[in-house]
Amino acid sequence: MTDKDKTGKRPTWWGRWSLPQGRIGRWSVGPLDIWLEHTPAEWRLGLDRPRDAADATLDIEVPTDAEWPESLSERLRFAGATGDTQPELRIALADRPMVSRPENPFYVPAQGRITLFLSSPAWVQFYLGDARAHEFPVYVPSDTWFGPSTVEGELCYATRTQARLALEDVPERPHRVVTPLTIHNKALDALFLERVNLPVPRLPVYADRHNRLWTPAVRMEREEDKDMAAMKIDAGPPAEAEGAERIAEPREVGGRHVMVRAFSALFQ
Repeated sequence: MTDKDKTGKRPTWWGRWSLPQGRIGRWSVGPLDIWLEHTPAEWRLGLDRPRDAADATLDIEVPTDAEWPESLSERLRFAGATGDTQPELRIALADRPMVSRPENPFYVPAQGRITLFLSSPAWVQFYLGDARAHEFPVYVPSDTWFGPSTVEGELCYATRTQARLALEDVPERPHRVVTPLTIHNKALDALFLERVNLPVPRLPVYADRHNRLWTPAVRMEREEDKDMAAMKIDAGPPAEAEGAERIAEPREVGGRHVMVRAFSALFQ
């Protein structure tokens, strides 16, 4: 594992990299190992996920003296790039909403307000020069349906986050992106918060001065409708992300205010 420096900063695993012909690079990020080889005729990309999704490994060797492993779960070849092409790893969030659940379900009383800290797994976008060549998740989350029936709802991912009430309870992992989510229950009845649906394709990504990953703070206001909420996305990084810089744009471009199905139970 690559340690933090004296300021508590972790190295970045994203960005452009220099990898001469004939050399191999390796990035170990959480559960994922990324291998890249630059040959005279092509680039070879190898992926493997030998560790648990909760793993916090961060180890980078570019270039490395290690040999190309034979036991990889995925191998891809890219031919035709010019010899001076630089590879780049970019961060993205999932292409579907993420469904999270609190560590223990609880009620938010009428007119009550609570802030949760959710974390979502990162996706990796592999670029050769300015062209995106491939995209893959750091780990593959499970599919889940979010909605009151098989007709009404949407296909989402289920994340393994536990929706913590305190930031210090959220483990720091190099492949997880933290979202402060404030829920305001403006309805006249209590809201039983068992699961929450976060539309991560609408969110950009920031890296703070320690290279921890964040999205803007998100605010959801529940009115009388039990399922729907008015969602507001802050314009910049959250207050907890000191010295943050924007490193990834949202997948879906739109207004920062939108109605979303946020609180309905999963269809059983």
